[in-house]
Amino acid sequence: MDVRVPCCNAAVGLNRLRFENPIGFARFEVSAMNGTWVKHDFDTEELSQVASLLGRPVEQVLAHY
Repeated sequence: MDVRVPCCNAAVGLNRLRFENPIGFARFEVSAMNGTWVKHDFDTEELSQVASLLGRPVEQVLAHY
């Protein structure tokens, strides 16, 4: 799938785009919020546990609004 990039209006394949931060395209999201949690990201063990529960590999992508 080609997209037009705003910087130069060039057509670029979506898979060739490079982003500064990790991004994700998904069929669904799992959102976790905890106002008292000091750190913002899951460690390797926590991600492994989530992947085991879902039966699929997972990757964390932090949302920036």
